[in-house]
Amino acid sequence: MNRPSATGRTSRSSVAELEADPSAEQSRGAGWGAWFLLVVGVIGLGISVYLTTLHYAGVAPLCSSGGFVNCEGVLKSQYSVVPGTTIPVTVPGMVWFIVSAALALVSIRCARQGSAEPRWLRPGHLIWALLGLASVLYFVYDELVQLHELCEWCTSVHVLVFLSLLVTLGRLQSGGTAAYEGTG
Repeated sequence: MNRPSATGRTSRSSVAELEADPSAEQSRGAGWGAWFLLVVGVIGLGISVYLTTLHYAGVAPLCSSGGFVNCEGVLKSQYSVVPGTTIPVTVPGMVWFIVSAALALVSIRCARQGSAEPRWLRPGHLIWALLGLASVLYFVYDELVQLHELCEWCTSVHVLVFLSLLVTLGRLQSGGTAAYEGTG
């Protein structure tokens, strides 16, 4: 990036600094991607907590409850709990969003400290997002094919997971391996 000098001209040394030190870009900030992933993690956690609370309280959600869009039908179906348990699938969802937000926080913390991200961070976050997408595909299949119903809250969570995948993929592609510290 060219930075204006005191005379208003672009400093060639700042460009050379960035080219010589790829981690200099990261030391200036975590970028919008890490912040986006943190916000998505918080929103997803909030929705998951809300749905978990409804499950244990036995209360109907605030959304459509008839026809194709039927949150109550989906959330009370056999697919709304971890197989063989009474634990709602929103509990693993909470864990997924907590881990995703924590990984984003590592990136933000590194940027604030002016240090490079660990080498495993972006690939690990992408793998975590792919696991989330696999779960989403399973749940969408259950909703559309098995139940013939759709839950608005669940769909919002599915969209958040998909957006997380896209952003983690973009962050992995934009952050070359030279910007990471260590080998593993």
